[in-house]
Amino acid sequence: MTAAAIGIAGPSDIAVRAGTAVAERGGNAVDAAVAAALAALCTEVGIVGLDAAAYITLWRAGEAPVVIDGGIAMPGQDRPAARFGAGSVPVTLDYGGGMHTLVGHGTVGVGGAVAALGQAAAGWGRLGWSQLIEPVAMSAADGFPLSRASHTWLRYSHEAIFGRQAESAAVIHDARGNLLPAGATIRIPGLVDTLASLALEGPEVFYSGHIGAEIAACIDAGGGLMGHADRCAYRAVECAPITCDVDDWSIAVPPPPAIGGAALAAMLTRMAGLPQRTWTPSAVNALAAAQRDVFERLRDFAPVVGDDRYMAELLAWAASGKLPGPRRSASTVHVSTLDDSGLGCAVTASSGYGSGLLVPGTGIWLNNCLGEMELNPQGFHALEPGQRMASNMSPCVARGPDGAMLSLGSPGAERITTALLQVILNFMRLGVSLEDALAAPRLHVERVDEGWRAAVEPGLPLDEVVMPCRPFDELSMFFGGAGAVLLAADGSLVAAADPRRQGGAVVVSSDPG
Repeated sequence: MTAAAIGIAGPSDIAVRAGTAVAERGGNAVDAAVAAALAALCTEVGIVGLDAAAYITLWRAGEAPVVIDGGIAMPGQDRPAARFGAGSVPVTLDYGGGMHTLVGHGTVGVGGAVAALGQAAAGWGRLGWSQLIEPVAMSAADGFPLSRASHTWLRYSHEAIFGRQAESAAVIHDARGNLLPAGATIRIPGLVDTLASLALEGPEVFYSGHIGAEIAACIDAGGGLMGHADRCAYRAVECAPITCDVDDWSIAVPPPPAIGGAALAAMLTRMAGLPQRTWTPSAVNALAAAQRDVFERLRDFAPVVGDDRYMAELLAWAASGKLPGPRRSASTVHVSTLDDSGLGCAVTASSGYGSGLLVPGTGIWLNNCLGEMELNPQGFHALEPGQRMASNMSPCVARGPDGAMLSLGSPGAERITTALLQVILNFMRLGVSLEDALAAPRLHVERVDEGWRAAVEPGLPLDEVVMPCRPFDELSMFFGGAGAVLLAADGSLVAAADPRRQGGAVVVSSDPG
């Protein structure tokens, strides 16, 4: 077999190097994505952790696209009723202009990132699971630098969230209790042993094995909901994506409960024909209106797996402009890969804002996804045990004319959808380069007490925007940190990372041997 080329875009140099290492050993785009995602889960301190949620979109030439749902499952299958509604502490931070969340043992859901990555590797990869763990295991053993993105988030959260537990605080603070600077070497006690167990015993050890038991015991000791039965019952789920068209491109995104995919498809539908040639004042106003209208439809909606009827209704509304009727309805990393055989993989993983809990002796930071109240509109602990919760994650793989492909995604909570919306419109409709599409200024509509307002980066004409604007002085990580890989119609590969975040991108040769 001849050597192949793989494009990799990830949230950090460590993640991209991990993907590169397995590609150079003969791995394909999925192997590279899994290795890069595992590296990010272990080394993007504060932003994400191994017990994250993840959605993976895969598309291989000649086949239908597939999504692997590794979303958060509600725990509590074998817990007393008194624990429901307990185990949380409210936190308010000044990040991005102000945010509220809940942290603590009761906010931890069952994260499916490891299960989803294992399923992707087994079904679409070329290398063995242990080979995909080797690069991050080396980084964990040697120690790794605290990334600029991690440091940015920890400046706001290192005390209120990650300083609440002694084991967690010790990793990110010096002997005087000061947050470590960006670039400081991080070593997480127990992480090397955890990765060794994962490599030897497979993803199952994270759920039904001894690692799953240790996570459950940590939560149980703090009065949370999760028990070992919750972890043993967890399964990643393969499902069909939502697909939508932008001109001559077809885009695949995750279905519910990843509501970010449905929101993105609806916003793209609302922006049919816009912008034309450039972002005029009227096109920017239409962009703000499309975001506001879709968020208004989704804000009280708490979808569950298989809720296809609502999604069909939402997309029909987006196309017609008629309302479907009233309905109750932080921290993330993304990896994109594509190889020149036409295999695309997009992985987005999230731990919410983080629970601030490091499972003693394992090196595993736990999520606080049950405490993300914007994704739990029915209330804290309102889901049934085992039910998947909503997510903004929306990894995309798209096919264009003459065999072109795009793998794309972003972190950024609710800003994931709006970041991808604007990258796609800039690239597919205005025809700018992939690098310029990622770097272009963004607008994100947000709900405040007074109604809706637009957070905006400099460079967009705002003359006709009919809602208040909150201007930023420069490009900000608040608006996401997208990464993308393009397979052009001529067979060439381009990988690019968002300048808002300390990401990396590379095209590497892979020798299948």
